[in-house]
Amino acid sequence: MSTHDKTVLIVGSGIAGSSLAYQLAKRNYQVTLLDENNQDEIEIFKNKAAIISPHFMLNNPKYNSLMNMASKYAYDLTGEFNYSKKDAVMEGVIKLYDNDVADRLIKNILSITLEKTDFKYLSKDLIKKKYDIDNKIGIYFKYGGWVSPHKICSKLIKHKNIKFIPKRKVKEMAYGKKLWLVYCEDSNEFTASNLVFCNSFALSKTKLFNDVDLKKNRGQINWLPSKKKSAHKEIISDSGYLIPDVSGYDVFGSTYERDNENKNLSMTDFEKNLKTYRKLSGNEIEKNDTSNTGWVGWRAVTPDRIPYVGQVLKESKELNKIPRSIKDLKWHPNLFINTGYGSRGYTLAPFISKCLASMIDESQTPDEQNILNYLNPSRNSIKKAGLRKKMLVNLI
Repeated sequence: MSTHDKTVLIVGSGIAGSSLAYQLAKRNYQVTLLDENNQDEIEIFKNKAAIISPHFMLNNPKYNSLMNMASKYAYDLTGEFNYSKKDAVMEGVIKLYDNDVADRLIKNILSITLEKTDFKYLSKDLIKKKYDIDNKIGIYFKYGGWVSPHKICSKLIKHKNIKFIPKRKVKEMAYGKKLWLVYCEDSNEFTASNLVFCNSFALSKTKLFNDVDLKKNRGQINWLPSKKKSAHKEIISDSGYLIPDVSGYDVFGSTYERDNENKNLSMTDFEKNLKTYRKLSGNEIEKNDTSNTGWVGWRAVTPDRIPYVGQVLKESKELNKIPRSIKDLKWHPNLFINTGYGSRGYTLAPFISKCLASMIDESQTPDEQNILNYLNPSRNSIKKAGLRKKMLVNLI
């Protein structure tokens, strides 16, 4: 590729945008990273801790294989950055299950080449003895922990090839002469050979992304000063989770609610999260004994809970009218999205962004191509046209 080709404009500097900027900068791209906010004002950065944790499904081997690769990658990447204990602790995660679910899950994850050294079965007696939790079997997963959202994203974009420009809200865009031109609301303009949208909720305001179906889920996380020094550092996760001792605070949650625009901390959600805290910590605490402190944010969720990542299709609305082959699909030149991670962005986005960077750089491996076929942003339209199975002929 020529030097002119190696320019990219990324919209959105959360974990997806920062991870992609990092991967492309390492490939010697000149990256311009735009965000509507100053870095200190980005919503997720106000959260004390984001979880890195493998989330496996009972009946989705392709997703489980991706999750296995991604959690290992995020774990290793966090280790490379050598954070202090106040910014990241990667001591694993214990997930709690009923008997039959745990047995089925172990059988499934062993089929995706998860190494036996990467997890450990914990009996009911051991869970009761160590965590004082009744009637639950545990599985300890090695590749898990928590990170400070602000610290990891700041570290990812600290590269000589990345120019971060805050307070820029995209209004329009156009393509011509092999360049994308982006117009911002403050009348600033930016150009690059490649354009990637990583800001989930900005997509709905741009007509090129009308086909992208994202739901907005509100989530609330709470934290309290740690009542006692925890004997363990691993995260405990059931229907909710507890992250012990994040710089002197226990962080716990999370609630999920569709189409709720309330930006303030909710007492109803606080009570739900306190119930999780009591169960997982063993601490008997009432809502009247403490204040409702925490974080509220919105997660972009796809209908099938699988992220939208890859190149943007040009004519998705016409696919169901004209049957064609995969080779006949028309794509917007050098236009990509990287979004829809829900609450699993810090686990999935670093690895998936590496795959997307390889696609942009035209250096992807067959495995990376298969992963991006699975995550294709227009997969719903492609499925309606009867071409989805052909796209997934090589499974992850």
